[in-house]
Amino acid sequence: MGYKLDQKKPLPEALRKVAHAEVAAAQAALQELPAEEAVHEVRKHCKKLRALLRLVRNDTDSLYRYENAHYRTLANALSGSRDAISMRDIFLKIAPAGEFDEVRDFLDRRAYQHADPDAIAEAGEMLQQGGARIDDWPVDKLAWKHARRGYRDYYQRARKAMDQAFAEESAATFHDFRKRVKDHWYHTRLLEKKYKQLAPRRKPLTALSRALGDWRDLHLLCSLLAPRSGEFSGELIPLLDLANHRMGVLRREIDALAGELFTGKKPTL
Repeated sequence: MGYKLDQKKPLPEALRKVAHAEVAAAQAALQELPAEEAVHEVRKHCKKLRALLRLVRNDTDSLYRYENAHYRTLANALSGSRDAISMRDIFLKIAPAGEFDEVRDFLDRRAYQHADPDAIAEAGEMLQQGGARIDDWPVDKLAWKHARRGYRDYYQRARKAMDQAFAEESAATFHDFRKRVKDHWYHTRLLEKKYKQLAPRRKPLTALSRALGDWRDLHLLCSLLAPRSGEFSGELIPLLDLANHRMGVLRREIDALAGELFTGKKPTL
């Protein structure tokens, strides 16, 4: 059914339906995909479950704190070498084929890590436990007005994170901005069928989230490689130049998209 709340149903039923779908998709990924792909997919579904809970966080604080901790713990248990994989993947995005072979081999070695079978088994158990609780979530008194309030709240959180990122210009604040953008993006996806006026926000939010993610991965890549100037036979300086150029392009894209999404009129529901 996709990651969206069914606008024809009461909110409690719609929330549970999405939650069940995300748990089922994560379980299928563990059973059907190679380990690296399965880990990525399960972590993605955990993020979507946590965003779903954040949409009604103000009115279900105990539920949010318990279930958010559950899915955060689950995702962290599978994290393994995710930063190493992200750095390898962003390198592959910017590096021409056949160039920077020594750096390529170094990043491949860092990224290569068999998933821990015990962690995968534990993730399966935790997904089963979480899924079994969904029908008992204490959300029966919620109405669509509570989802609207949650949407506005996380819009404000994203805007505040943007202001802090632009003021401090640090990797940490831009990473936090990206997390809040992803929350707002997920909430837009959840509500856009119910509130059609949100639909135009989805595409630029997707682009902004991707640009922020690529910018962070490039920052991590540069931070990893810069101290290793003697290891790559002259490859490092041209690669860092390439990465810094791409970061500049991404930063201009981030500025433009953030200005479009968060400094104009607030979305209304």
